[in-house]
Amino acid sequence: MSFDLMFQKANELYLNGAYRQAERIYRQILAFAPENADVLNMLGLVAAAQNEHEEAVSCFYAALKSATNPLPVYFNLAVSLTYISKFNEAIEAYEHILKIAPNTKEAYNNLGGIYEKTGDIQKAKISYQKAIELDQNYIDPLVNIAFLEKDESTLEATALKFSASPVPFYYLALMNYETGDYKKALSFILKADQLEESYDIKNLTAQIYLKLSENENAIKYFHQALILAPKSLDALIDLGTLEQNESYLKKAISINFQNPQAHLAYADFLSHENRKAEALEEYRQALLLGAKNAALCNNIALILKDMADYKGALDLFLNAFLEDPENQNIAINMAETLVLLYNSEPDAAIKIAKLWEKNAPENVFAKKTLASFENNTEKQVEGYTEQLFDNFAHIYDERMKEIKYNVFNKIKELELHLEGNILDLGCATGLAPENLKTQNSRWTGVDISENMLKSAKDKKLYETLHQSDIEQFLKDNSKTYDNILCLDVLEYIQHYENIFKLCCPSRLILTIETAPKNIKTVTLSPQGRYQHNPKHIEEQLQKAGYKTINTHKLVLRKENGKDVEGVLFIANA
Repeated sequence: MSFDLMFQKANELYLNGAYRQAERIYRQILAFAPENADVLNMLGLVAAAQNEHEEAVSCFYAALKSATNPLPVYFNLAVSLTYISKFNEAIEAYEHILKIAPNTKEAYNNLGGIYEKTGDIQKAKISYQKAIELDQNYIDPLVNIAFLEKDESTLEATALKFSASPVPFYYLALMNYETGDYKKALSFILKADQLEESYDIKNLTAQIYLKLSENENAIKYFHQALILAPKSLDALIDLGTLEQNESYLKKAISINFQNPQAHLAYADFLSHENRKAEALEEYRQALLLGAKNAALCNNIALILKDMADYKGALDLFLNAFLEDPENQNIAINMAETLVLLYNSEPDAAIKIAKLWEKNAPENVFAKKTLASFENNTEKQVEGYTEQLFDNFAHIYDERMKEIKYNVFNKIKELELHLEGNILDLGCATGLAPENLKTQNSRWTGVDISENMLKSAKDKKLYETLHQSDIEQFLKDNSKTYDNILCLDVLEYIQHYENIFKLCCPSRLILTIETAPKNIKTVTLSPQGRYQHNPKHIEEQLQKAGYKTINTHKLVLRKENGKDVEGVLFIANA
């Protein structure tokens, strides 16, 4: 077969999307004609079609050395350079085109796109306008200007005029996606998808479905996008994350080892699989590649925390916190790690806690942690409990299983049948009725955390739920309760005497975390919880009007592998 026939065959394969087969034939021809500009140009197009734009650029530059007609090669080069963000080189390529053919409307349109990406909006508008002057019906610059100016009505008019083109529908979808109207965005992108099979359309469709929490549809469209662009990093990373598919994530890294997002996604996967050492290396690689941000520092620190490198973890947690001081999850992680360090090196932990509070004097977790280390029971940290449980609500039930929470088992063991109207103070996500509710019980829940109450509401176990400080609720309450539960509440309350008075004469079932024997009333543990002397609690119950008080020692839960001792009180008036 002659080279011309081989070239023709390869071109047919390229046009039909058989890129690998086309590439093999092009390379066979190139072995005998290594400087053939037409073949080099087509090899570049094959690479570009598979999102391999670095390889495409190399081919296009090689083709320009011997091209008799450099115009299409410059154009292809400029497109690929734009994909890999080499904007100055892309601009030079388009300027070469306009010197050769000043009326190339596509060059002006694409130049506008580059200027828009680099923030030179005035130049972008000028370039788009020049393209329109050359062709009043050239849809791309018409849409680009409308999108740049966020002119949705012009985009809709363009969509009506050019109803067979997917372009205005795509940009209408993108505009609504960016403004958060995902349902409207979906209606437009599905119209675009009906008109054309393209990677950009498939990928945006998948992203919109993600925002709508329709993961199955998102996965379907990511797969379709990947068929059209098998080496798309975005599709590989998103699919790998959604399906927890390690092969996709490793493929993304193999395609572009220098991409920090690929390493981040793989690190998150490894961390989820509890492959901590491997995850740490991937996070560090992402950090080396410039992906420094609060979330990354936080994730590395979590692994170091699990590996008992508390000082290393705290250094990163502090960096993460300073970058994102409003992120309370980072603050909670730092507080927990400080407690772990305090257990072995209290002086070092106190020093770091003081530094943290100095840098974040208004942060409730910084203030509470230092107060706990200094056993400052008089320092009131307003909002601490509410913010703590708001942040824990989504994992609260799982965490209670992990720490082997034992109070409900003890209540069942004592055969405390809870009947009638029951008030659950500090109800959290509703674990008490979930474990103790009977056919003859009607439950009311009170908690200070809005997020905890949302979880409790979903379980549909309470007749009513109230977001309130428990003492204030008791003051305002006029209803009579047969039983009042106050489980794991006094650990967050120092002064409880008035609460006991307000509960009486209802039967009161409460728990405390036991204070060390040398503590006569109350102390603050390094974990930030109040520990109470059982005898003092009993005295205060008697003063409140309770006459019969039964106490039962128990292990409340596990903490860092150790038993947390407590007491269950059953007080009757």
